[in-house]
Amino acid sequence: MLEYSVQGDINEIENHLSRMGREQVPFATALALTRTAKFAQQKVIEEIGRVFDRPTRYTLNSTFVEAARKNKLWALVKIKDDPTGGGIVPIKFLKSEIYGGQRARKGFERRLIAAGKMPPNAFAVPTSLIPLDAYGNVPRSQLTKIVSDLQAQFDATANTTARSRLRRRRSRTKRPTFYFSTWPPSQRTQKLKPGIYVRTEFGFGSSIKPVFLFVSRASYRRRLRFFEVADQAARSRFKLEFALAMRQALATAFR
Repeated sequence: MLEYSVQGDINEIENHLSRMGREQVPFATALALTRTAKFAQQKVIEEIGRVFDRPTRYTLNSTFVEAARKNKLWALVKIKDDPTGGGIVPIKFLKSEIYGGQRARKGFERRLIAAGKMPPNAFAVPTSLIPLDAYGNVPRSQLTKIVSDLQAQFDATANTTARSRLRRRRSRTKRPTFYFSTWPPSQRTQKLKPGIYVRTEFGFGSSIKPVFLFVSRASYRRRLRFFEVADQAARSRFKLEFALAMRQALATAFR
């Protein structure tokens, strides 16, 4: 779990309060901490939108706040670590963006390795020749087609069959395309860079283009300033939120 903790020092303020006021301090502190954490969370979301190219809604919703309570005077801004909605766990793809360094291996890569279509120590990096979706990612449908062509599906019924390949060739609306891997090495692919290629058939022949290349290391530079943004937001906001929360608490106490 990756998290930022919001805490506040209110000892100096508490010394100047009456007994009635001091009794309201825990409530006001918890409320102020929670509101401050939500403010910090919003600033982190804005930072995600700034540093990533067209982030998906799933990425923008990758944080949440754990509220403070009177007996737990701290609030947390966290990165989700559960696969909500069946997607990739946010902490897995954001951790390397926050800390930098080697990225985690993706499910697509694990399937290819398990099927023997990719070296076990490699990463698959997309080339500029593969189409991307509106968010700058390789579409899931494209990955499914690649995995199916390479017969790397865990569900055997999802593999490309001879009949489906024949349907592609008979299609009159588009040129038939087929994906293949250079792994394991063979005499036919020895002159190609290691990776996944697409073969497009024409009436007079065919062409091949690389869509993923196999590399030994796939690193990210540190881009998302999660801790810095959250800390700056919390430090600038807490005193205001505490003053507002204390005013609310005292107004409630004297009703």
